[in-house]
Amino acid sequence: MASLRERLQEILIRDKLISPEDLQRALDDQKRTGEEFSKILIRLKLIDEDTLTHVLSTDLGYPPISISRLKIDSEIVKIIPKDIAIKYQIMPVSVIGDRLTLAMADPLNIFVIDNIKALTGYTITPIIGKPKEIEKTIEKYYDRQEGVVTPTDAFEEIIKDIKDSGEFELIKEGADHAGVEELSQEAPIIKLTDTIIQQAVLSKASDVFIEPMEKAVRVRYRIDGIIREIDRMTKVLLFPMVSRIKVIANLDISEHRLPQDGRFKTIIGGGREVDFRVNVLPTILGEKVVLRILDQDTSVLDVEKLGFEEGSLKRLKECSLKPHGLILACGPTGSGKTTTLYSILKYVDSPGKNIVTVEDPVEYQMKGINQVNIKPSVGLTFPVSLRSILRQDPNVILIGEIRDSETLDIAVKAALTGHLVLSSLHTTTAAGSVIRMENMGIEPFLISSSVLAIVAQRLLRRICAYCKEPQAISRPVAERIGLLKILQSSKKEGAVKEIQLFRGKGCKRCLQTGYKGRVGITEILPFSPQIKELVLARAGEFKIKETARAQGMKTMREDGLSKVLAGLTTLEEVLRVTAADEE
Repeated sequence: MASLRERLQEILIRDKLISPEDLQRALDDQKRTGEEFSKILIRLKLIDEDTLTHVLSTDLGYPPISISRLKIDSEIVKIIPKDIAIKYQIMPVSVIGDRLTLAMADPLNIFVIDNIKALTGYTITPIIGKPKEIEKTIEKYYDRQEGVVTPTDAFEEIIKDIKDSGEFELIKEGADHAGVEELSQEAPIIKLTDTIIQQAVLSKASDVFIEPMEKAVRVRYRIDGIIREIDRMTKVLLFPMVSRIKVIANLDISEHRLPQDGRFKTIIGGGREVDFRVNVLPTILGEKVVLRILDQDTSVLDVEKLGFEEGSLKRLKECSLKPHGLILACGPTGSGKTTTLYSILKYVDSPGKNIVTVEDPVEYQMKGINQVNIKPSVGLTFPVSLRSILRQDPNVILIGEIRDSETLDIAVKAALTGHLVLSSLHTTTAAGSVIRMENMGIEPFLISSSVLAIVAQRLLRRICAYCKEPQAISRPVAERIGLLKILQSSKKEGAVKEIQLFRGKGCKRCLQTGYKGRVGITEILPFSPQIKELVLARAGEFKIKETARAQGMKTMREDGLSKVLAGLTTLEEVLRVTAADEE
């Protein structure tokens, strides 16, 4: 018996609504993007929404509905999370007994129906909704629940309240006097500082910058790896805001000449605890404050969910399950190395293993794992900690970062003497890490004997799901940047003049950037016998990379282009972050 999707295809051909060639084009596009079949038909302009709705309702028996005219109960909306509604283009409409009526852009998608049934426990009754109407309804009802407010709006409202209440003049007077600590405890300053912190967490920022300028205070967030200016405030607010942050971070409020480091915890909505690292730096215009946000809820500590390509993930898992050896994560600051290392640690963790980490500082606390925070000021350095750790017979050691040749030497020798060692190194490529280790004084025979795999990675901004739209590029452009080669290798390239990609148009939720969230790209270099021979022979980076690619290694540029074709990120992001592969 033919499936509903096959029956739809038969009807479209039978009634000559689309040609066999166009149908095949739509099916090829679906294999490439994973998008719903009905949305592809509309996006490629092979059929309009009204005609498709008529076919689904008349020939396949799905009742159509104008969802924009319905009044949906807020309790019904809560049944399905917003991200799921957006992902699957669905909207809960009503509940009668154990049946949930679900408006769907593609009611033939059995996979979605089964997922929602498992998620909610309801039996699903699908009805047809036009994609644009569903999108608008999601925006209308979920925004009403959440109350989307930009950080700038929140700051301006507080500052307006301060000025309207007359407290602004009090702050101005207090900033000119010695009562700094008392001033930092005033309600308006507490409210403003707390809002800056909370909005940063809600915006999923990784850093907050509070910077003095000549006549203003600039507040910036690093969101998805890019620093964005959020607001500029009057310079009068700098002194009390910095003082407030010093108070909650237990820093010396009277010290303005020297840099200071501290940390604090705060509770964000829902009882979620978030850690902050604080650095205060004196500048000629005043003290600059940088807050590093360590929000464990935004970290994916699951190696399956890091976005690794299937073959690469399999090789990495095989290496991590070996009893001893060295696994390195490489990349610049903010490329996700720590998350990758912790995900591997979580994958290999078991009650029968003695696992110890040594870090500066400890960023994520994991239950059942011994974590050491180094303190150079009292002589507790990486080498000192590692020598002590090795006396405690650990199975797995995580070293936060290899910064010098002494730490690298201990890590390599620990890997050779029966320990699984995980660590990070600041290099740009996987093959380049081998050369870096040689330059740090480690002999090639030690490298080839100890290293299991090297993971190089970057983070790309993900296209905003709220304002995602199609974007086409020509075949010559696709060929020049290597996209055509990726398509041909995956046997998805057809005789088309344009290649279908995606971009973010820009909306309020992504601060008009077109991006929201991040996705990782990696290249994983396992040390096969051939790679070990090249390392022993002191072969250059290019030769190691060439051999690894011949053995199936996907470079970061290739992995990035694959994610562009999958609609996860944009071509501009890949070109911004990765270098072209030398052929």
